[in-house]
Formats: sequence, structure tokens, C-alpha cells
Amino acid sequence: MLTHYTVCARGQNIADTTPTCKVTATPRAFQPALFNVSKWIWTGENPVPGGNNIVSTRPLRKNITTPCNKCAVCATIVIASDDASTVYVNGVRIGSGGTPNQGQALFVALQPSWNLFAIAGQNLFANTPAGIMATILVHFSDGTTESFITDESWRTLPAAPPANFQLPSIDDSNWAFASVQGTYQKSVWGPLALPPVLPLRGSNWIWTTDNVNGVAPVGSRAFRKTINECAKVAVCATVLIAADNHYTLYINGGVVGSGSSYTVADAYTIPNLHPTFNTFAINATNDGGPAGVIATILITYRDGSNETLVTDGSWKGIQKIPQGFELPMTDDSGWENAKVVGAYGIALWGTGMAIPSA
Repeated sequence: MLTHYTVCARGQNIADTTPTCKVTATPRAFQPALFNVSKWIWTGENPVPGGNNIVSTRPLRKNITTPCNKCAVCATIVIASDDASTVYVNGVRIGSGGTPNQGQALFVALQPSWNLFAIAGQNLFANTPAGIMATILVHFSDGTTESFITDESWRTLPAAPPANFQLPSIDDSNWAFASVQGTYQKSVWGPLALPPVLPLRGSNWIWTTDNVNGVAPVGSRAFRKTINECAKVAVCATVLIAADNHYTLYINGGVVGSGSSYTVADAYTIPNLHPTFNTFAINATNDGGPAGVIATILITYRDGSNETLVTDGSWKGIQKIPQGFELPMTDDSGWENAKVVGAYGIALWGTGMAIPSA
């Protein structure tokens, strides 16, 4: 049994506050939020699509109502901007960035039935095109998804954002509709690269301490990381993982997925986190020679914040795998700290790993 954690009181998740929204979705391969049907939008101050605009900041808003008999849980947002943008969901700032040639990925927890997406778009240079393009992939509690795009149904103003424009309480019914500036396939901005689902830079290849100079015995090893967060309510997680040679990933005792490549990373969506206590566990196997497992995990919280975990020396590892090693209440206090074989990019594996798009 677990003896080295103080388990905090159970927080509320979507099922607690809306019983009909119990999450039945299970972990699955990550589904990208593609740009292929999205549109570049702006205010239409220049009536020529893709035409030049003044230096300005402009508000854009979209209210998304969940279809009947479904409950929204989380969303993946990919966004590109010329020149910059700040994204808000239900009044909470989710992230900022900007480039017209490379998308940015954002992750956010949602309200079950209705969500406001607001963007402050910036044109930083005079007499240049201005635009925002985004795809919002909403994950529902039953495991289904639906994509929403930037298009002429968004609301905007040909003026600076009014105070608190990002709040759901603001009435935008008299705002103008956005003007389409181009499509993913055809615009003045040209080709647009999708962002990676998560970065591996900053993460580490880890193994148990019997890995010497990058070489480990043949066999399987177990690794664990528990997040016991009492101050926030966890909702979803996104995981990027690879191993030399094989892995099976678990969340709270249940299988998430398996893989067998150190040149191609796998990505997963976990839509059913426990509100406060979550254990990520990995069974990794070495066929001989170099051995390692590497992962980046993004936890999405109810308050709009995210937490990034990476494989490092804070993970627990064990050379002889006990029964039930993947279960949340297993006591890993006697396990060794994982050994960091090297940071992402170490010569053994390099930086050429293929990473799925967001």
C-alpha cells in the first residue's frame, strides 16, 4: 500500500458538478487539431483579403455551445498569427505567441456545455497583412471529438479590445463578423507548419542504475511518477513518449499504450485523470545495448493552467518489477531514483526523432 504520500481530499471534476457528464472516454492515441479547413480572419478594415493593415490590436471572440447529449472536457488549440496573439478561454489567459509560418499548440480544460474563446490579435508592423488562424479540437466525455475553426462566424471589432473583452459576461452580439483573409491552402502567408504535440527538449532519457555508459542488461524495468496536487483539479493529460527498445505506459493502473521505437515518438490523450492524485507508470524493456525511456507529460487543470512533467531523476525506478507496480497505491518509497542517461539530444539517440503534430 502507499505509505509515503499524504493523499489530499478528493477535488471536484466534471462528473462531480454535472453527474450526466461522467467521463467514459479512455486514453487513446493523440488526435491532431489540423489547420486544413481553417481560415485566416481579421476585422475587414482593409476590404482586400490579405491586404495591408495598420499597427493595431484587435479582439476576436467565438462562443461554442456543446452539442446536445454531450459534455465538453478539454480542448487542443493550434493557432498561427500575424504577428502575435493572446488566447483566452472562459476569461482565463491560456497562452501567447506569434508567427504566421509556425503554429502554436495550447491545451485547456472546458466547461461542459458552453465555452468562450477570445483572442487578442496584434499586427505589429505598419502596412503589412494581419490575420489569425486557429483550429479548436474539443474532446467530449464520451470519447468523441469535434473541430471548430476560425471563420466568418467569429465576432470582432475594428478597434482596440474593450476592457475585459475576454470575459463571458461581455455582450458581443452587436460586434461585426470577422472577415476571411485566406485559407490554409491559399493565402498571402503561404505554407504553414503544424507545431509538435509537445517538445522533448528539456526532457531526459532515463533508466535504472544498472545502465552503465549507456549500456544496460537485457530485460524490463519499471518507472513511476506520482503527482499529488491538492490545490488544483486535474482534468486531462497529453503524453509524448519513446523508448529504446519497448514501453507500455499506464495511468492510475490502466494501460494507455505501447510502443517500440526510439526514432519515432508516440503521443496520447488521457481524458480521465483523477482530480488530485495521478500515477504515471512505465514498463520499459531493453533488447540489448543502449537502454532508455523519454517522455514529456502535460497535465491540464480545471483553472486553465498546465503543468509539464519530464522524465528525470525525480522518477522512481526498479530493476525487478513487482506485481502491481503500475497501481496508484503501490509503495515506491524503496525504489531507486531513476538514472539520467542523458538529456534529449545526447549522442546515443540524437535529435532526429519524429514527433507527431499537435
